[in-house]
Amino acid sequence: MNKGTGSRPGDRAGQGAANGGQPPRAAGGAARRGDGRPGRDPRAAARQQRAAAAREAVEARERRRRRMIVLASVVGVIIVAAVVGILVQNSRQDSKPVVIPANATGPDNGIVVGKANAPVTVEFYEDFQCPVCKQFETTTGPTVQSLIDDGKIKAVYHMMSFIGPDSVRAANAGAAAAQAGKFKQYHDLLYANQGTTENSGAFTNDKLIELGSQAGLTSSEFTGAVRSGTYDGYVAKVEDNASKRGVTGTPTVKINGKTLSNEQLVPDAFKAAVSAAG
Repeated sequence: MNKGTGSRPGDRAGQGAANGGQPPRAAGGAARRGDGRPGRDPRAAARQQRAAAAREAVEARERRRRRMIVLASVVGVIIVAAVVGILVQNSRQDSKPVVIPANATGPDNGIVVGKANAPVTVEFYEDFQCPVCKQFETTTGPTVQSLIDDGKIKAVYHMMSFIGPDSVRAANAGAAAAQAGKFKQYHDLLYANQGTTENSGAFTNDKLIELGSQAGLTSSEFTGAVRSGTYDGYVAKVEDNASKRGVTGTPTVKINGKTLSNEQLVPDAFKAAVSAAG
């Protein structure tokens, strides 16, 4: 037997000992587990983790995209419903007959308060929901009333309704109060009871009737007009006429046809403008 080429029973054991007790590497350098199967490649595991993370990111983006589509659809439905509601409301107003209330004898059928032969005509464009109108009525309203009582001005009120349904109902009720000869009293009550936010239900029909009773408006004619919207057509006409005259906001005040500046809406400046026009 050739001693130079033969393997000895102790050779493999010796190799294991030389490797620190670890089994020898298989051909090609792949590590083998103690059970003889190849060990897990850490680079392959990392690739799998990256692939799983990428799939999760794609799925998360898709979930966000679906949520955005659903949200956009819901918002779109709400907007469409609101627009349709406004269009229906406007259509109802426009389709109603124009019933002119008593004392609506001013320019563009504005409601007149005061002596018809007063030397100065002052027109007021107001929305009962307008907070700046309320501020004007609070600060300058007493001066206006004093000038009316003294016969120095003829006040003409144009009740605007562009802010929303509460404005329409309030303007309709205001016209019903004018028909009963109590417009100015009712006008002042509405501003004293203006809601803190627009279209919040401060001017429901029930509330308008309740306020009417405080001004002595208790007839079935008044309550019926409030509930049925008798003057809705007139209210729409007032709004349209104001737009044609270039009125773009409230309050707008005109003295003998000339629009006052914001600085002239305080008591002293207002009185001075009336004196200059008279």
